[in-house]
Amino acid sequence: MCILKKSCILQGLMVRMKKIVALNKFNFKKTKLIVVAFLFFNVSLFSQVIPVTNDTSTWINSDHTPENLMGLKKGWFAGADFGSNLFYGDVALYNNFPKFKDFGKSFGSGYSFYGGKKFKWGLAAEAQLFKGTLQGQKVAPPLYQRYFKGDVMNYSINLKYNLSQLLFRNKQDRKFYNRLGLFATVGFGQAFFRSRLYKFVGSNWYLEKTTGYSSSGIDSAGQHSAGGLVVNKSKMQSAFILPVGGKINFKLNKKTDIVFDLYYVTVFSDLLDSWSRSWSHRDKYFYTGVGLCYNFGRGDDDEVPENQRILRPKPKKAKATESSDDSDVKMSGSSTQRRSLFKRKDNKEDKDLELKLKLYEIQLKLFEMQFMTK
Repeated sequence: MCILKKSCILQGLMVRMKKIVALNKFNFKKTKLIVVAFLFFNVSLFSQVIPVTNDTSTWINSDHTPENLMGLKKGWFAGADFGSNLFYGDVALYNNFPKFKDFGKSFGSGYSFYGGKKFKWGLAAEAQLFKGTLQGQKVAPPLYQRYFKGDVMNYSINLKYNLSQLLFRNKQDRKFYNRLGLFATVGFGQAFFRSRLYKFVGSNWYLEKTTGYSSSGIDSAGQHSAGGLVVNKSKMQSAFILPVGGKINFKLNKKTDIVFDLYYVTVFSDLLDSWSRSWSHRDKYFYTGVGLCYNFGRGDDDEVPENQRILRPKPKKAKATESSDDSDVKMSGSSTQRRSLFKRKDNKEDKDLELKLKLYEIQLKLFEMQFMTK
C-alpha cells in the first residue's frame, strides 16, 4: 500500500512540475532552480520514509571482543568434560596416531574439571584438574611383546588467551562463527601416576615391572623368565608437567558453552609405562574431551538471538482442557490485535505522507505565485 501511495504522490508532483515549467519555459535559469529544489526535497522525503534494511547481525559475541573484566564479579567461569586419552612413549604401536584396528590397545579415558577468571586483553587464568587411564602395547622383534596399563592424575595452572578477538571479529554476520570461541592455553603443574608393565612369554602374559605398586617375585631376566605378582598399591610416582592446548567454545546461551578441550601434556619422567631407557624421550599423553562451561556474571546482552539458534524454542501448545471454542476466541482475539497494530502503523505512515504532500503543495504554490507575479 505504501509503495502505491508513494507512486501516486510522485505522479501528482511531476504533473504539477510540468505545469510550472510550461508557465516559465521562457526563463531557463528559474526553471533549473525549481527542478533542483524539487529533486532535493524529493530525496529528503523518501530517504525518511523508506527504511534501510541491514541483513548483518547486530549481536556481537563477547568472546570476539577484548573485554575488560578486571572487576571481582564478572569474568568467572567453570566447566567439566570427559573424553579419550592417548599415550606417547616407549610402549606404543604408533608415532603419531594409531591405526583403526589398534584403537582398543592404545586409547585410555579421562575427565577434567577447570575454572578460572577472565581479565583484560583476552587473557585469563585457569586451574585444571585431570584424571585418566593410560595403556599401550609394543611389538618390536627380536624383543618380546609388551603392554602396560596405568593411571594418571594431574593439576596445572594455565594462562589462557582469547584468539577469537583476532580471528572472528569481522564475522558477526555469520551465524556459526558468531557463536564460536577459540582459546589457547599453556601452563605448569604436577602429575601423579602408577603403572604395570607386562611381557608375553610363551603363551602367557607376566608382570615385568611396576611403578607405584609393591610387588613380589618379579624376575625380569629375559624372555623365558616368569613374572611376579602385585601385592598392593604404594605411593604414586610424581613429576612436573608442561601442558599445552586449547579450547573451542560454542555458545548455547548467555551463560553456557559447549567446549571441545585439547590437552597435550609433557611429563618430565620416562616411567609412565614403567619402562625407562636412557636414550628414549620423556613420556607424554594427549587428552581430547567434550563438555560444558558455565560463565558467571553474564547478562541479557550476551543472550544468543533467536534467529541464530540451532534449536529454537517451540511455541507452547494450548492446554488439553481448553475447548476448541475458547481457543478459536483467543486466536481470533490475537489476530484482531495484530490487525489493529498494523492498522495503527499504516495510519501513522499515511498521516506522515499526507503532511509531507501538503508541504510539497504549499512550496509549489509559492513557486507559482512568485513566477506569476513577475
